[in-house]
Amino acid sequence: MLSTRGGVRTRLDALSSPGGLFVSAVLAIATLPVTGVIRDPDFWWHLRAGQLILASKALIATDPFTYTVASHHWTMHEWLTEVLFAVMHQAGGLGLIVLVLSVLTWFGIVWILLRARLRRPNLFVLGIGVLLAVVAGYPIWGPRAQMITFAFSCLVLLLVERHLERGGRLIWLLVPLFMLWSNLHSGFIIGLGFIAVVVAAELIGGRLRFADGAPASRVRTLGVVLILSAAVAMINPNGPAILVYAFQTQGSAAQQSLILEWHSPDFHDWQVWAFELMLLSTVALIVANRRIRARDAALVVVTIALALQSVRHIALFVAAVTPIWIDQASMLVRRRRRPARPRRAVAPLAFRATTFVTVILLVAVVYVGGRLVPDMRTQENALAYAQQYPVCAARWLAAAPQPLRIFNQYGEGGYLAYRLSAQGDRVFIFGDAALMGDSMLRTYGDVEGVQPEWESVIEESGTDLVLFDTGTPLANILEASGWIKVYQDPMSVAFVPVSKYHALHLPAVPAAYTPGDPCQQQLASVTSNAGGTG
Repeated sequence: MLSTRGGVRTRLDALSSPGGLFVSAVLAIATLPVTGVIRDPDFWWHLRAGQLILASKALIATDPFTYTVASHHWTMHEWLTEVLFAVMHQAGGLGLIVLVLSVLTWFGIVWILLRARLRRPNLFVLGIGVLLAVVAGYPIWGPRAQMITFAFSCLVLLLVERHLERGGRLIWLLVPLFMLWSNLHSGFIIGLGFIAVVVAAELIGGRLRFADGAPASRVRTLGVVLILSAAVAMINPNGPAILVYAFQTQGSAAQQSLILEWHSPDFHDWQVWAFELMLLSTVALIVANRRIRARDAALVVVTIALALQSVRHIALFVAAVTPIWIDQASMLVRRRRRPARPRRAVAPLAFRATTFVTVILLVAVVYVGGRLVPDMRTQENALAYAQQYPVCAARWLAAAPQPLRIFNQYGEGGYLAYRLSAQGDRVFIFGDAALMGDSMLRTYGDVEGVQPEWESVIEESGTDLVLFDTGTPLANILEASGWIKVYQDPMSVAFVPVSKYHALHLPAVPAAYTPGDPCQQQLASVTSNAGGTG
């Protein structure tokens, strides 16, 4: 009992110290950027796929959303995530999904901090490092399936580091974790890759006499865990094929060139400046200290290469490198520390602990009331979503008397599939790039880029209607080519060929909506600025 009380007192003393308060404040601030409305365009088709799986009580074998690649086999690498989305949506709407994914992302940041704490860093450096990581990951944060891979990667790296530093049996938790992860998201291959990199680095580092290598017995145990984790990952509806599928996106030139999220970071964009700062300062710290563990060096090299290849991999860089940045910065601080000054008197522990708890509760109230609850209450038909997705255009298309074949913007196919597939409408393309295939991606890219064959591709595929973003080259050339404009709002514009205009019997654009309807605001904007639709 006395030792328990002493442990609680020690923790309270650490948490309510100036450094502890700073770290706690950083963790509280981290809740803000990881919480938001759904901005991932792929979320919507994941949700619809989950609903279809629940309805049929079976996985979907072929693409149910397009009229172009409906015969393609669908490797459903996120089937369990999609089912969970559907269950949560049924139980609590979008709000419950926002809550769960935001909390999971925040736990990933906590696991980064706990991994950094294993090396006993300076608390102020710890807080600064986590804060830098939170800002560096800004382009990636938000409720999306990828956050499962981010959080689980952080947990894997924590358990691996803890095992190499302290030993113990917790490392065996990775085996059931990978069995779960391989059914949630194909990013599990990243976790296996991290373990493989660490094992290889420790073996090579031992030969090269790197500093602070782990005991050979622990490295061997980690190798066994890696083999077993890879084996249980195949306990999956896709079987061993899931291991191959996970590499397909990484090797697809079409996806790398056409999908924005797979592009290299644009360092002219302010959103990646924090990542650039973290990358450059990591290298500078390693050069200044001239001391680094072999496994740390390997993780830095691998994740820098991944992050420079693709914006979406910045999250992996943050997961792997943040504790290394903190360790290197703490090392530099210790080297340059001045002689200790006499310790100043501090307030009594009871006062500091009460202040700490009060501040944390106040921050929690502000966060929940000012950020979390408003984002959870944002419904699909709210203006926040109508300004990001073709909410109003989909509502208009839903009133059509017969199913339509819609040529669409790549990133909007998921929302259109979610809203319209139940009534038989089909899209040209949606966000599962591996399912679409490189040939389809290149064909779509030619049309989007208004290459000479753009019109023949649209017509020969059997398209009834083109729904695209207002002001894009394709929308402009459709209007100039004599296609009939049948709908427009500030986000979307729809055209049909003259030959199909009368046969489609498209609904009229509503003249009025109920007060406060986001589509009323959208269409009013078009009417006042452009004098109405075509």
